[in-house]
This record gives sequence, structure tokens and C-alpha cells, in this order.
Amino acid sequence: MIEKVITEALLRKQFLKELPETFTLTEGQLLTPAAAQFLNDHKVAVVRVAESAGGGYATVGDSKSYPIKPEYMTHLIGRQLVPKDHPRIIFRGLIDNFQAEVLLQQQHEERRGNTPLSKQLEDLFHRAQAILKAEVTGDKLEPYNFLGLSEDEIRARSHTPQKYFGIGHLDLSTEQSPEVLSLNRLRTLIRQVELAAVTAFTHGETVERTDILQALNRLSSVIYVMMLMAVGLEAQSGEDTDKRLVDEVIAKVMARFETTDRQIPVELSARHVHLSAADVATLFGHNLTDVRELSQPGQFLCKERVKLIGPRGEIENIAVLGPARGRTQVEISFTDARILGARPPVRQSGDVVGSAGIQVATERATITLDEGLIVAARHIHMHPDDAQRFGVKDKDMVRVQVGDVRKLTFEDILVRVNPDYRLAMHIDFDEGNACGWVSGMTGELLD
Repeated sequence: MIEKVITEALLRKQFLKELPETFTLTEGQLLTPAAAQFLNDHKVAVVRVAESAGGGYATVGDSKSYPIKPEYMTHLIGRQLVPKDHPRIIFRGLIDNFQAEVLLQQQHEERRGNTPLSKQLEDLFHRAQAILKAEVTGDKLEPYNFLGLSEDEIRARSHTPQKYFGIGHLDLSTEQSPEVLSLNRLRTLIRQVELAAVTAFTHGETVERTDILQALNRLSSVIYVMMLMAVGLEAQSGEDTDKRLVDEVIAKVMARFETTDRQIPVELSARHVHLSAADVATLFGHNLTDVRELSQPGQFLCKERVKLIGPRGEIENIAVLGPARGRTQVEISFTDARILGARPPVRQSGDVVGSAGIQVATERATITLDEGLIVAARHIHMHPDDAQRFGVKDKDMVRVQVGDVRKLTFEDILVRVNPDYRLAMHIDFDEGNACGWVSGMTGELLD
């Protein structure tokens, strides 16, 4: 971008370390009176270069003039040139690399059907763009709310995950999911950008662009919070995760429940499939493999995974929950439905008559369901003791207030009472995003 008006502030920023002997002013550029006085006071000669006579470039520092731009130099501001290894150019290259990596992961998450994370990555990309633009233009970078949280709130959550997510700081290893490890790569890349920014904007005891330095530091915290959220979602939705983390989440939920009479643990129900015994045999040729017990006794996550095929799209790596049921049922969110191009009704689990159709596939076989695809209605599992304590009964409809930063009241929640149930309210990912769900969250039963 060529600066048309050269101000005193622009000159002071450009020549923070040392003043040149000359300053090149190209045709069409204007010096403000204050800028002209600044150059005159510091005995800097103004050299005017006509663009039509050969372009006109000058190096920052000594204002050496060039009729054409040398290949080993590049633009810093307007026609002011610096070597390509200038600290600010290195900074720009690293943040450009960071944006490229974000886009690649966003594309990957979109193809996996992970819309919530894809949207978070899109916000991350736009924030990096804003930082780069502010560095080039010199404009002040404004604070930014990410994940519905201020920069200070993000920092608090990244420093004390036990308080906000019910889990300790992450102990990264190859056992973590690809999603978490990819986010960790982005975190390390933004730390490199931050270090480059410190080099570019620190001159002895003088520090420029503290707004950019703080924004980059907070982006590192943002990505770490995204990693913590991903681990929490995996613990709730049946992704492979360290059982110790799951136990910590459950312990926190129960501790909060014991101290507050009207509190109910809130769990996310990710997209999943319940298969009939016949469909298990068709799709896999063997019985389901129990990996881990879920929050409701008798139900378990299976090693096996399937792919959903809709009229307009596909979603891979869908969890299968056991044991086998009398008939196959697929539970997704409305966001998933848009990806698939399907129109499932909102139903309670088991109520699939007249619901939408879908194809369920593995490498071995594909089955076509004429009905069985639903968006699961929110509900609460209760043991009879819980129902008595809350003063409700099976099939009652209640309201529950959920969330902190994005507090919501969910209406028309079905109470399901059974001696085999453990107390938990189940909502899907769309509802979880709406209320700012985090691991260990509880809701207050209103009536």
C-alpha cells in the first residue's frame, strides 16, 4: 500500500531507530506541515522522485534511491524498501504461514463435518488477518472477543483449566486425538509469530505495537482453550481420551451437584448411531467391540465407526454406541443435517416411525434406512431417587437454565426416570454451542 499523505506520526514510526540523511517523496505523495517541519528540524533532506521518470524507491534507514525495486528488497510501507530478512518482513511471513495452516485445518474439519471447530478456526484466521493488517497500516488493533469470551477471560481459562473445564493442564502425547494435536501445532506456530513480533517491535528499552504483542499472546491462549474444549467434548462424546480426564470431569460434576440442590450435570450428546444386531452383522461381520462405558450404565462406546451418506453430503467417523438395539437409529444435530442435506424431525430416542432416511456405510457394506434419522430432543435421565428429590415424575416436561457467559433457559425438557439411569441432562452440539458449554457444566432446574 502506497501512503499518499506522509504524517509526522508515520515518520516517527518509520525512523524510530535512526534518522536518514534523505527522505524520498514520490510523485503524488504529500508531506503534512508537521511532517515537513519534523524532517527540517532533524536536517533530513527531502528528495522528490517522479514516478513517470522511473518509479522511485528508497530504503528505510539511509533513504538510498532506486529507479526500480531490487529483487533482494521488498516493501515495508509504500515505496520504502527494506531487505527481505528485515524483522518486520520475517514477522509478516510467519503470520502468513500461520494463516495458511489454519485454512488447511479448517478445510479438514469441514470435510469431517466438525462445523463448530471449523467456525472457531475461521474466527482464528480472521483475527490473524486483522493483526497483519494493523501492522502494515499502523492502525491500532482493537480488543477481540473469541469463543464469546474477552481476552482476559480467555487468559483466565487457559491458566486455570481445572476451574473452568474440570481437567488439569494437558499432558500431550500420541494418544491425543488428531484434532487436539493439530490445534497444538497451531499454538506452536503462533508462539513463533509472537517471538518474531517481539524482535520486530522491540528496540532497546522502547517497545512498539504492544497491542499486537498482546493480541498474539492471547491467540496462543485461545488455541490452548480450544484444545481444552476439544478434550472435554471427546470425554463427553465418546472419542478416545485418557480415562483419568474423564474421571476428573465426573468428579467435578458430582462435587458441584452435591453442594447445590437444584443443579443437574449437563452432557453433550454428539452425533452417533445405535445399530440393530442384523445391521451390525451386515456392516462389520462381527459383534460390537466395547471400548469404554458411557455415563449411562449399560451403554458403551464401540471401537467400530461408520459413515453417514445423505442426499448432498457425507460425514465420516461416526461413533457407534452399544449394545445392539431392536432397530437402527441415527442421532445428529441440525448442523449435521444441513451437511447431509437431510430433514430429520426432532424426536425422543426410540421414536423413529416416520422419521428421515439415511445411508450408513462401512468399508464392508452400506445399508439404506427408510426411517431412523432424528435430531434427538433434549432430555434428562433421572434415577427414581433423583426424581423424588426434585419433585418430578417420568415424562414430565421441565425447564433448565444453563450457562454462564451465554446463559440460556431450555424449555420442554423431557424427564426420563429409570432405576438404571444416572442423573444427567443431554443436549446436542448445536445447543451446547448456544449456551457456551464446557466440561463439568451444570444446569439449574427451574420447575
